[in-house]
Amino acid sequence: MKKKKIKKVIIWLVVLAVLGGAGTGGVYAYQNYQSENTQAEVRAVSNLSWGFMGDDMTSVGYVANDHVQSVYIEDKTVAELKVAEGDSVSVGDQLLVYDTTDVQLQIEMEQLELQGTDNDIKLAEREIEKLKKITPVSNTSSGNSSTRTKKPDTTTATKKNNSTVVILQVQKKDGDAYNYIDKTAKPYEGKGTPEQPYRFLCTQESYVTGSYLNRLMKKEQVAAFEIWSGNSIKEGTLLSCWTVNGADWHSVADDSKWSVASQEEIEDGVEIEEDTEKNSTEQKNTQSTESESNQPTYTADELRKEIAEKESELKKLQIEKKKSELELEKLKKDQEASSVLATIDGIVKTAGDPENPPVDGSAFIEITGAEGMYIEGSISELMLDQIEVGQEISANSWNNGQMYAATIMEISEYPSENNGGYYGEGNPNVSYYSFMAYIENAEGLTNGDYLELSITPVAEKKDTNALFIDKAYVREEDGRYYVLKADEENRLVKQYVQTGRTLYGSSIEIKSGLQETDRIAFPYGKTAKEGIKAVDAEGF
Repeated sequence: MKKKKIKKVIIWLVVLAVLGGAGTGGVYAYQNYQSENTQAEVRAVSNLSWGFMGDDMTSVGYVANDHVQSVYIEDKTVAELKVAEGDSVSVGDQLLVYDTTDVQLQIEMEQLELQGTDNDIKLAEREIEKLKKITPVSNTSSGNSSTRTKKPDTTTATKKNNSTVVILQVQKKDGDAYNYIDKTAKPYEGKGTPEQPYRFLCTQESYVTGSYLNRLMKKEQVAAFEIWSGNSIKEGTLLSCWTVNGADWHSVADDSKWSVASQEEIEDGVEIEEDTEKNSTEQKNTQSTESESNQPTYTADELRKEIAEKESELKKLQIEKKKSELELEKLKKDQEASSVLATIDGIVKTAGDPENPPVDGSAFIEITGAEGMYIEGSISELMLDQIEVGQEISANSWNNGQMYAATIMEISEYPSENNGGYYGEGNPNVSYYSFMAYIENAEGLTNGDYLELSITPVAEKKDTNALFIDKAYVREEDGRYYVLKADEENRLVKQYVQTGRTLYGSSIEIKSGLQETDRIAFPYGKTAKEGIKAVDAEGF
């Protein structure tokens, strides 16, 4: 009886196993069926790409077909006029050339001033270095005259021993260059003013007498002592320049001599009448005693104060040098900009006489626009560094809705009296500068039409090849981003990507992992699974 029951149980278990296996197989079969017959639409990335949607600047402009280029010469001198009334000119044609003689003179004067400042800086640095090497004395000895000496008086001549002084006889000039400068020396140019100092050509060994330096001091005149290679101003280069302003100079001994190269006092050669060992020893001892007595001594506080004063003087000189360098750079730019070029295609309406330029403030040259049309717009001073001549912009006509390509031809150097139509993110508290843009194909535009201008900042041009797609096609998983891409067998696979910026909250930059030739599916919903068959969406 028991055996029969066991057999029935086994039979039922076998039946259930068979049925269960059949059910599982059915489920798998059903799933395979669904997978084979479910399809996910995919779209080409190139069609989903937003391109780079940067923050373009916007401005309102108007068509100015009667645009005129006006050239004002102000206080400059015209050396050569290149055009005549009625001439046709194109962008870049030379209109006139300025005389740069005055600018060249200013450059030379600025170079001399810069050289003088450089020399002053070297002297100040040398003095600071000497001060830093001095060992201060204790405060207890500061009141003892036998222990502490005074700083040497720079207003008197250095004492000489009682030996016979032999003045070395040299010729006053070596060609055009002076071997020494005294009251009889004649500068090759200059008026003795800070703007036009007396200029002397000197040899490398040249010196200036104390009597001449005292003369500059009394008359408060300025002189520049120059050393040129080859002792030639025309063929050589400026090696050094010592500029002395008499208003800042101190009195020195008339018979003293000051080196142009080192800008320091020099000693005359000496010869002893009786060249005995005794006299030689006495002379050395005397010189040693004088040298030691002339060494200044300071307490620690005095030394710190002296160094601080010299360092402050050095900083002022360095600032002066920077100002001179900037002024020199500006002058050189003025010299390079000696030619005025046409900024528009047109006809020369007015061309003045270089010998009799206008004195009523009118333009020396005027050019009227020829073919095409010009747009006048404006830009905030905060964005001036983001536009440049030659840059292309877009213009949308308010009248016919057409888009036009324009090229910036000219940017004003001076601010406009009003904002000139700039709007959007414009700041009413800053200045605005006008610019002119040229439209070559201006069909449909008339003079006075208003347009909306769109300008891509220069700094954003490099981003024009960036890949941006809709954020909806990118999904996040465990801190990583992926898309569902169609593989070579047209099955969806996960493709992890590196993302970048997000623009306007709706597009995201894809830096790597995806190309414009790839096809991707929407990563949400029932079909957003790996292995699903991919089919191209209609129209893609």
